[in-house]
Amino acid sequence: MPGGTVIAVALTPPEEIRIVDIRDESLTGSMMIVGFPTHGLVGSVAASYLVHALDMTPVAYVASEGFPPTVIMEGGAVSSPVRMYASKLVCGVDRKCDQLVVAISDIQPPVELLNGLGRSLLDWAERKGIQMVVAVEGQPVDEGVRGDARVVAMANRPAVPVIEKLGFEPANGVITGFAGGMLLSALGRHLPVLCLVAQAHKDFPDARAAAKVIESINPLVPMLALDTKPLREKARLLEAQMRKSLDDQKKSMTSMRQIETEGPGEMYR
Repeated sequence: MPGGTVIAVALTPPEEIRIVDIRDESLTGSMMIVGFPTHGLVGSVAASYLVHALDMTPVAYVASEGFPPTVIMEGGAVSSPVRMYASKLVCGVDRKCDQLVVAISDIQPPVELLNGLGRSLLDWAERKGIQMVVAVEGQPVDEGVRGDARVVAMANRPAVPVIEKLGFEPANGVITGFAGGMLLSALGRHLPVLCLVAQAHKDFPDARAAAKVIESINPLVPMLALDTKPLREKARLLEAQMRKSLDDQKKSMTSMRQIETEGPGEMYR
């Protein structure tokens, strides 16, 4: 405009993903377990169980304009729906890890963010010196699994020896979603990335599958004594809480869409 001032405003791309450290401490040599709400909420329930059972403290969170407008309240304080916790605990195949990190999400990130989110988490893990990443995933089944859920493993090449050493059943087939995006980003990296996949009901949270996959993690976390019965009861309680959280999120998003569809009220027309 003649005689006017042009102000350039830099907009943040919606797909940009940032990881913000809230505690400046070394995570060198630690192991990270990643749990996101996919089939049966297996990853979310498993990660939430570990965070609460080990009284873990927050170390970082993930931010993106592409996330739904959702925050999590803990003790009255709000935090990001995708965050990382840490706890001093001997772990790892060689028992050299002295700290466990858990990445947990209370939202289902948009599909278009999954590849970038997996890549960002692995980039962060490498920067922090984390020695191994274990993702927890659910495999949908049409009917409830009788008995314990079957757990299989898949990994990038540096983590294949872990499958063999700990006797995990190797998986065959295709995996999609968040775990697929993370494993895709793990190709060509020196960081070992392992994914444990448990059979889970496709329509509702599967606490039994989450309990089984946590028990499968036990060889990697030898100091975490697991008593199956209390673990499964705790998993059922966490399952109910997670289901309520996701239901509230869906209702909120549905309500927002209805308002957008209906448009402004009569007084604004």
